[in-house]
Formats: sequence, C-alpha cells, structure tokens
Amino acid sequence: MLLALALVSAACHAVAGTVFAVAFLWRGLPVVDSAAGRGTFGFRLLIAPGAAALWPVMLCKWVAASRRRA
Repeated sequence: MLLALALVSAACHAVAGTVFAVAFLWRGLPVVDSAAGRGTFGFRLLIAPGAAALWPVMLCKWVAASRRRA
C-alpha cells in the first residue's frame, strides 16, 4: 500500500513537472533569465529535465521574477 502511494505520488510529480517544463520553457524562461530566454532549441532541450524535476523551485522563481517586472 505504501509503495503504491509512493509510486502514484512520483507519477503525479513527473506529470506535473512535464507540463510545467513545457510552459516554463515556452513562456517563463525569458522572464526568469533574459539571456537563457534567447537560447537555442537545443539549450532548452538540455535544461528541460531539470525544469521538470525542480518544477516547484522554478515556479517560485517565475512568480518572483514576474512580480519584479510588474
């Protein structure tokens, strides 16, 4: 039972991270770091796994950067 809960939690985190990474690389990256926002498609592919795995941290950075810009 505990293993099933852990697997479901990990799967939910992975799905949420993947969805977030797509949105972040498309719209959020230029907000957080303008130099990285001008990066190539290959660069975005390289950082996609990190953005997916660390999506809660990157979400906080995106929100903070958006507030600074406003």
